Amino acid sequence: MLTDTAPGLRNGPACAAAPRGGDRGAHGLNRRDNRGTGERGQALLELALIAPLLILLIAALVQFGVIWERQIGINNAIRDAARIATTWDSYDTTTAGTNAGQALIKVKSLLGNAQTYDESRMTIEVCIGTPSANPTDPSGRYQVDVRIKVAYRHPLFLPLVDLILDRLDGTSDQSLLASNVTEFHVEHDYTTIPIPGPVGAQVSSFPAGAVSCTM
Repeated sequence: MLTDTAPGLRNGPACAAAPRGGDRGAHGLNRRDNRGTGERGQALLELALIAPLLILLIAALVQFGVIWERQIGINNAIRDAARIATTWDSYDTTTAGTNAGQALIKVKSLLGNAQTYDESRMTIEVCIGTPSANPTDPSGRYQVDVRIKVAYRHPLFLPLVDLILDRLDGTSDQSLLASNVTEFHVEHDYTTIPIPGPVGAQVSSFPAGAVSCTM
C-alpha cells in the first residue's frame, strides 16, 4: 500500500501547484490590462487639456492669414497709384491739387479691382508737394513728392481671437487697424516745365474732410 500511494503522493503536490501558478498568470494579465487602461485614460486627459489651446492657435493663424492677405492687396494698390501719380507734372499748387484728387480716385479703383474690402473701414490720404527736408535737388531745382497713406480696420470674425487681437491697436472696436505709407519722387521734365518755387502740399482724402499734410 505504501508503494501504491507513493506515486499518488508525489503527483498530488504537483497537481495542486498548477492552480497557484495559473492564478499568478491571471493576476499578471489583469495588472497589464489595468496599466494599459490607465495609460489610455491619461492620454485622453492630456488631449482634452491641450486641444483647446491648439484650436485657439489655429484660429489665430487663420485670422492673421486673412488680415495679411488683405493688407498685401492694399499695399500693392497704393504703391501702384503712387507710381502712376509720379508721372504727372505737379509744378504748382493747382496742378498738385488736381493730381492729388486723381491719385485718390486711382487708389480707390485699384483697391476695388485687387482686393475685396469694406470701403467704410478705409481711410486714404494723398499728399503732393515739395518736401520740407531736402526741397531741392543738387542742381537747385525744387522737387515734388507723392505720399499716399492708408489705414484699414480689418474686421475680426473668430470668437476668442477677437478678444486677444482687438486691443493691439489701442481701440476696442472688433477690428485690427493696419496702416501703410508709401512715398515716391515726381520726375519732372525741367527743360519744358520749370518749377519756379516750392509747391505747397496739396491733399485729397477719403472720407473727405479738412485734412492737411506736411511733406
